[in-house]
Amino acid sequence: MSTKISTNILTKIITKELRDFRSDKRVQWALSALYLLFALALFSGWRYYTTTQPRHEAAQAASYNQWLAQGTKNPHSAAHYGFYAYKPVPLLAIVDKGMDEYLGVSVWMEAHKQNSVSNRTAHDMADVSRFGSLTVGFVMQFLLPLVIILLTFNAVSKERESGTLRILLSTHTSGVQLLAGKGAAVMLFVLVAIVVPMLLASGLVMVSTGGSAFAASLGTFAVWSLAVVVSVLLWTALGLAVSASVRESGMSLIVLLGVWTFGAFFVPRLGGSLATTLHPTPSAFAFNETIVSEKAKGVDGHNSADARAKELEARVLKEYGVDSLSQLPVSFAGISLQAGEEHDYIVFDKNYGNLFQTFQRQERVLELANMLSPVLAAQSLSRALAGTDGDKHEHFTTNAEQFRRVIMRTMNNDMTENGAKDKTKRDFGYMADDVLWKKIPPYAYTAPGLGFALGNQTLSIASLLGWTLVALFMVVWRGRSLKP
Repeated sequence: MSTKISTNILTKIITKELRDFRSDKRVQWALSALYLLFALALFSGWRYYTTTQPRHEAAQAASYNQWLAQGTKNPHSAAHYGFYAYKPVPLLAIVDKGMDEYLGVSVWMEAHKQNSVSNRTAHDMADVSRFGSLTVGFVMQFLLPLVIILLTFNAVSKERESGTLRILLSTHTSGVQLLAGKGAAVMLFVLVAIVVPMLLASGLVMVSTGGSAFAASLGTFAVWSLAVVVSVLLWTALGLAVSASVRESGMSLIVLLGVWTFGAFFVPRLGGSLATTLHPTPSAFAFNETIVSEKAKGVDGHNSADARAKELEARVLKEYGVDSLSQLPVSFAGISLQAGEEHDYIVFDKNYGNLFQTFQRQERVLELANMLSPVLAAQSLSRALAGTDGDKHEHFTTNAEQFRRVIMRTMNNDMTENGAKDKTKRDFGYMADDVLWKKIPPYAYTAPGLGFALGNQTLSIASLLGWTLVALFMVVWRGRSLKP
């Protein structure tokens, strides 16, 4: 009997709340504005993907074709000629292009240098990249909570102010049932009227745009959508808990907007300042100077390039049992160039490794700061799932460098093997053609999967779930403490 009564009570509360939402002009205007911004965001994301990805593909193909058509030349000259590696735009960038515009899109792969990713669309990434541009993700993470606040800030306080709370609680309705019914109504309204249509529209755009690529991204998009639903649950519970805890609707609105503002504006600046203060990065000039110095003097500063060259010459002569470099059956220049590359790898791995570790430490500080903000935790998780975050960028950078090393090894090995066959054209006089250039395949980047994104977002996931559990606990606690 009690179950039936509870079900009837919940149904009546949900029905009444939904009727109020549909008739509330403020809600209608808020939905209209939200849908307008969503349409603009989805169009912007679609346009970004459909213009940028083909441009990257065309530029990559053109650069590789130039590599193949470079003509007859020495393999080391070809190594300096090089070509570009372009970072593909993931399909989920349609819903969240994240930090891609601030991190660069291409790497020039050439001899002796590990170049940084260049050609950034936007150059000032400090605060604006943490706040975000108008994307579907931004609408879901930053603007949708404002609509939920509008729906919940006076959910209980208006009943208290009008005197109906006493009447409701004097019947068979408990405080927990009242909050459960109101929460179910908000969740149902938000999901049916906002979230599901927007997710379906986003999915349809990605299907029509990416085709088979969407099938590979379907699992990730499902997790992305689940994160949106969890965020809706979080803000619904938080709004009800605050509304049940204060006596006036105005104060409830101030508290909820304060939480949103603190998380959306104050936390990113606090986290960014802490990250750069605790883990400062070297200037570009100092970083490059360190690399140049260690390449010339050795990583420990006591192994100069001249000393390494003499040691290599002595070792090679002994290995082949000859007295001079001219007697070698192979090209010493090719051996020397590859040895130089391998020494440079040690320098690059040390310095770029330290730089990436600093970036990772900064990111961990930001993720710890995100524990204070469900807005930023949701944003960080969204970018990671979309494949437009710093971790994915670092993965691309490392992958492109490994490919560059394959190019250098192939060029140097060919010069070593063939650069001494013609005694009149030894070493740098040796010429190769497109038979060698074709041994280098086009660069193709394979992005890491869902596990990579989730593994790098444990703190953000913990923050999102932690805030949700605390908000739900507060709803139950405040529901049990409501008295007629």
